[in-house]
Amino acid sequence: MSATQQVRRPLVGIALSLASGLYAHHLFGGAPLLFLGMGALVISWACWMHGHGRSTISFYLVCALLGAALHAVEKIEPPACSILPIAEVLFQEQEVVGTIDDSPAISSRDGTQSFRFRAEAVRLGTEWFRSDARFRVYIKRPQGEVAYGERWRLKGRYRSYEEAHAGIKGSLRVSDAARLQEAALSLKAFCYKTRQHASRILCVGMESFSEQTQLLRALLLGYREALSPAFYQRVAHTGTLHIFAISGLHVGVLASILVAALKMVGVPRTIWGVFLVPVLLFYVVSTGMKPSALRAFTMATVYFSAPLFGRRPDSVSAIALAAIILLAMDPLQITNPGFLLSFTVVSGIVMVHGYAMRRLTGFSRPSWAIPLAQLSGPRPLVALVRFFGLLALTSVAAWIFSAPLTARFFNTLSPVALAGNLAVIPLTFLIVLTGTLALVAAPVSLFVTLVFNHANRVFVGLLISVIRVMSTLPGAYVFIRSPPGSVLALWYAGLILFFTGTARMRKPAIFLLLGSLLFWFGGSFRPFSEMEVHKEGSATTLIRSESARWILVTDGSPYSMGQAARCLRREGVNRLHALVISDRRAEAEAVEQLSKIFLPKEVWMSPKAQGGVAAETLRRAGVPICFSSQPEWDVEGGVLSVSLD
Repeated sequence: MSATQQVRRPLVGIALSLASGLYAHHLFGGAPLLFLGMGALVISWACWMHGHGRSTISFYLVCALLGAALHAVEKIEPPACSILPIAEVLFQEQEVVGTIDDSPAISSRDGTQSFRFRAEAVRLGTEWFRSDARFRVYIKRPQGEVAYGERWRLKGRYRSYEEAHAGIKGSLRVSDAARLQEAALSLKAFCYKTRQHASRILCVGMESFSEQTQLLRALLLGYREALSPAFYQRVAHTGTLHIFAISGLHVGVLASILVAALKMVGVPRTIWGVFLVPVLLFYVVSTGMKPSALRAFTMATVYFSAPLFGRRPDSVSAIALAAIILLAMDPLQITNPGFLLSFTVVSGIVMVHGYAMRRLTGFSRPSWAIPLAQLSGPRPLVALVRFFGLLALTSVAAWIFSAPLTARFFNTLSPVALAGNLAVIPLTFLIVLTGTLALVAAPVSLFVTLVFNHANRVFVGLLISVIRVMSTLPGAYVFIRSPPGSVLALWYAGLILFFTGTARMRKPAIFLLLGSLLFWFGGSFRPFSEMEVHKEGSATTLIRSESARWILVTDGSPYSMGQAARCLRREGVNRLHALVISDRRAEAEAVEQLSKIFLPKEVWMSPKAQGGVAAETLRRAGVPICFSSQPEWDVEGGVLSVSLD
């Protein structure tokens, strides 16, 4: 049986037009009044041409121009935002007064608390100046418990980021702090307190299993800071970092439990949204309102509220509406990797599942209205096989839609994620489900909570083992150079044509995909005769010799090692020929961590670095070390001059 239905989705056109306008202004710039004026001209032209069938195009063009104007307005930085960078240049330490803007998180490594901070005033000399800067604060052993909404005076070393991340423009390492005012009552403060209480519930009976509780809190409540840096790195390299984003999986599990409860008490389907939406909003606010969580919440709201207005739920329109709302709230998100990955992956999964359902059922628009029997038949074994088939399809869809963006923003490609997600996604579902049941059972029975927590200990242990095994497989991940925008455009155009177009469009789609891969890998090729020098700050230099060997020169401080790691990933370096340490104050842990990732064939130590802690630590770890008798390293004009004994 085949059914064809023409579906109009104007929200998709609005979302794409708005995103196009925002990104166009990001690339080319322009004044807000220019775009508003152009929008007025287009509206006038559309009114004059009314009845000629061009009103739809005009409407989408106006949306794009309004998006560009909105982005231009958001990019205007008021003078209050520039005070803190001025203080960074003029003084060794900066003193600020402001308010804690989110739920503080505690690092598992040293107990440092971190939180987002909104400054109100910055001190320059003896005077205070108004400020509107937002940055991340790191503080050790604060006075009492730190909470959202409290007003503090902080003093420490501020560092600006090269690029703002979700509106955060820098970080402050606190040396002195004082609480000025307690937090006022608010919905956010209540949500964050509930989150902290939920975190304590998940640890009941699990005090001896710190690694499992850290991962459980990160998965269920969004406490990523609880993860150890080494494990976080493994997760990132294996392409499974998405499981820690509060997203559709978490919202879906919570909604399913609530739906089951509503069914038990006989609440009609048409009014489920009245009960579900407030609870889901509470959960999303409590976990920090990340883009992926807001996207999932908006989609769930549209889905469960549609029957209230006599409409049928539509996942594509829900995704588009979520994008419109989030971009209207924060236009600068258009370049945020988390925002782009979240919407790209979920759109890809919907596209691929829609394609698969059309092939399986013959329906052009399968939805909840199609009985399950039409998908699985009366045989449970067939239903089970198709379930795992759809799981594999989800893994493939998520990988092919996310891999180019992951390479673009993080210079990482993880082939192991393609198969690894088949184990990681079901385990994550079980952990989220069991953790949610533990939280729901806590007010009723402590014993039931203990049972669920210990069941989760087994699931979390399995997840940790799977990720560790994945990270040790040969070729689990590689660092590659960022693909250009043209490659991404060809790749995603090919995917959209293949999965949503007619049968005739499949061949052009395949040519677009092959062309994208050809341009990507062709542009990454470098002649071996080239010699390159890349400077990262004043303490890090990366050299590519004529024999295609990579040599990294660094002082070994944590900051410069972070710069070095970013530089190596950006250049697509997977193995170093030599790591050169130029200062005896090099931090052993940072040097050892970088050595584990980039596997230098040799580590060279200058006279200044000999006898330091890093040299001794690497020697004990069995890393081959060469020592230089030359007084200085000379990196001048692309030449590394060193004599080795």
